[in-house]
Amino acid sequence: MTNYGEVQDSQEAIKGIQQGLDDFEAGRFRSFDEFAEEQRRKYNIPADS
Repeated sequence: MTNYGEVQDSQEAIKGIQQGLDDFEAGRFRSFDEFAEEQRRKYNIPADS
């Protein structure tokens, strides 16, 4: 039997996925290179790694 917490987690995951799909369809996204550069800056990761 599924408990309430698992149901809530699943609903939140579905909501997040839908939001991502909606954003993508509306043109609200960035390239992988932009994402990778942000992560390198955020976590102080050298560009050559």
